[in-house]
Amino acid sequence: MYIYAKTGLHLFYRKIYLKNVQKIPKNDAVLFVANHQNAMMDPILIATHNTRILYFLARASAFKNKLAAKLLNAIHAIPIYRVRDGVNSKKLNVKIFEKSIALLYKKQTVLIFPEGSHSIKRQIRPLQSGFSKISYDFLSKYPNRKLYIVPVGLNFTNTLGYPDEVAIIYGDKIEANAFYQTNYRKFTGKIIKEVSASLQRLTVHIPEENYDKIVDKLVKSEYLTPQKTNDRIKDLSSLKTANNSAKHKRKRNVFYYLLFINTLFAFLFWSWLKPKIKEKEFIATAKFSIGLTIFPLEYFVKSVFIYGFFNLKTALMYIFISVFVVFLSTKTN
Repeated sequence: MYIYAKTGLHLFYRKIYLKNVQKIPKNDAVLFVANHQNAMMDPILIATHNTRILYFLARASAFKNKLAAKLLNAIHAIPIYRVRDGVNSKKLNVKIFEKSIALLYKKQTVLIFPEGSHSIKRQIRPLQSGFSKISYDFLSKYPNRKLYIVPVGLNFTNTLGYPDEVAIIYGDKIEANAFYQTNYRKFTGKIIKEVSASLQRLTVHIPEENYDKIVDKLVKSEYLTPQKTNDRIKDLSSLKTANNSAKHKRKRNVFYYLLFINTLFAFLFWSWLKPKIKEKEFIATAKFSIGLTIFPLEYFVKSVFIYGFFNLKTALMYIFISVFVVFLSTKTN
């Protein structure tokens, strides 16, 4: 599944840039903290472009469906409860934090999205205290154990469009032990401030003031170079005028239309599904899921018919050409 998902990502994204992965500690407990713009695509991207096996915290509401729960458990997702879910989140999360601490004690890794929810806006929102609570409890229980926090910045050129590009940037490790003190509030305040500042360096962080004005001036490629772009954001006059604004309709080439014709059923299914997606942050997740399931299913069914009318060689050739068309559509549109 790891290989299948990673292959699917490279057929779904035009380009995936991976930076500073060598900074990840190899044999220590690591708490990864990342910004959250793109729903389930965020943990999938980090998990498949990482040197460690990840467990990650996901909102409990995603586990309500039995099939979804089985799939999420299979990929090491751990439910975390929020006040907005209408439950006693503090009480329910005690066991979740205990499980996370147990994993860290075994020198495993846990991924958490400290903003507490996803948002398509290109900014680091105020961080919630979940990751600091896990860190504090771990260090209180195991004061002689090292715990590293590694910030991860996810930067997309266009989270809603296809094809998209993404830069996954790992930051410098933060030794949580250096911040530890018995006063929980002081510890939390300092560690949240440190992690927030790091995430703001690893992602394009557009302040709420003048947000729309700045977005209109940025070009897509600038979203992949957060350090340079953030420096330019400080001086609005230095930002060049966007020449690929979303207002201009994307021109598709022949490979996209070949893809459309060859996977017509998948596109029709997407047309049916799209209006039912209540949160736009799940659009890319839905598209990717269709790509992993309905695309190959449609190719398989057609190849069976081709095999029946012709031979196995022709059927296999059809599958190869179909996948190659997906590749060409993604990389050239």
